Amino acid sequence: MLIYDFSGRGTHPLYEYLYHCLKADILNGRIPAGTKLPSKRELAADNQISVRTVMNAYDQLLTEGYITAEEKRCYFAAKLETAPERSSISACSVSAPERTADRNFASEDPEPLYKEDTWYADFTSNNTIYEKFPFSLWRKTMREVLSEYDLELVQRAHFLGVPALRKAIADYLYRSRGMNVSPECIVIGAGIEYLYEKLIKLLPEHSVYGAENPGYRKIPRIYEEFGLPWKSIEMDESGVSMASLRESGANVVHVSPEHHYPLGTVTTAGRRQELLSWAAEAANRYIIEDDYDCEFRYSTKSIPALQSMDLSHRVIYMNTFSKSLAPAIRISYMVLPRKLMEHYIARANFYSNSASSCEQYALARFIENGSFERHLSRLKKYYRQEGERLLRIIKQSSLIPSSRITGGSCGTHLLVYLDTSLTDVEIRWAARSKGINLACLSEFCTEIHPEYEHVLVLNYCDLDERTLAETVRRLGNIFIQW
Repeated sequence: MLIYDFSGRGTHPLYEYLYHCLKADILNGRIPAGTKLPSKRELAADNQISVRTVMNAYDQLLTEGYITAEEKRCYFAAKLETAPERSSISACSVSAPERTADRNFASEDPEPLYKEDTWYADFTSNNTIYEKFPFSLWRKTMREVLSEYDLELVQRAHFLGVPALRKAIADYLYRSRGMNVSPECIVIGAGIEYLYEKLIKLLPEHSVYGAENPGYRKIPRIYEEFGLPWKSIEMDESGVSMASLRESGANVVHVSPEHHYPLGTVTTAGRRQELLSWAAEAANRYIIEDDYDCEFRYSTKSIPALQSMDLSHRVIYMNTFSKSLAPAIRISYMVLPRKLMEHYIARANFYSNSASSCEQYALARFIENGSFERHLSRLKKYYRQEGERLLRIIKQSSLIPSSRITGGSCGTHLLVYLDTSLTDVEIRWAARSKGINLACLSEFCTEIHPEYEHVLVLNYCDLDERTLAETVRRLGNIFIQW
């Protein structure tokens, strides 16, 4: 006979409490495997509850595999191959988990698995400034989309991305980057990392990948994550070194010719032609053009994309709206040469598109009606002023032993070359002790380069003037104290 005390069930339904009691007895062996359970009527009578309550509890146990049912509706405790240790649990102590809105999860796990660092100033963050997001325009656009579209917003999006957005991007690239591309060759995805994963599967087997050195640290990490062979490609004043590229044996190279990160250099016209010639020499060679911040050039017009010069169809163009709008809008895109696009359509058409359909329609409208370019114009003006402000603050400070400062004409970071005997590790840790997170140029290198030591990489896009001034003061104190 199985009798349970229901006085402690609280607000939980009777069947749910009974389910937990029976489950606990099965797990801790009080009801051994193979034991025949009372009939629904017997258990109901013994506990003075309804047959319906017992039936619901049995059904849940049956569904989860804790009991089995045989002919004539007899129920038996199931044999559990690896039951967890539940010796301390008794039926009387079992209670269903509380479902209150203020449940304190911290009491169950006092130590979070991941904790974000908090800094007075974080110069490693290359995010856009959130306060400059065009909230009113975006809300208006979203309302328009929600009122004009119905099923399109909830149906599965085209695996390449919403056609309206691909056309809007193609038109925008023609106006801003001189690229004459078909919307059919554009793939939309939720972030560059997602698209990179898809791209890797398209490129020739046994490819060797080349990554700029110094360069964006995430690129080699992606290659390592997929177990792909990669080589460091050295940089010179004109862009990636062609001698280093040829010596590496790489057949796929990742470059950022418009504005290199973190060096801030621009690949020269001559070097661009050399790169395109290199790619055209062999059928398995490709160039991945990362155009991550092409919109943020202040003193001159944007330089035409490498893709716009490509006559051999070997350039894969990649860009994102994370920097120009907000990281939360996880919409990125790549432009594939037609041959690769044919492979992608044939091999990847079963994938669902990873970006939100609603946001894709909204972004398409945002680009089409000119809101995106007007937003960029305002953002460029702001970032230009912020760069000039940081440059002025550093130059006016007598505390920071800088020999020269580069950057400011494009992008959202400066390079500060230091005249100091401190090592880069000492500089970083001293800065951390003052609440400042920063990176040195040497951290972006895969091999040691003395010429890249004692150089600060300062991303300033999301720091206000007051914070900048105080941060420079704190940085200056490092060199006074040491």
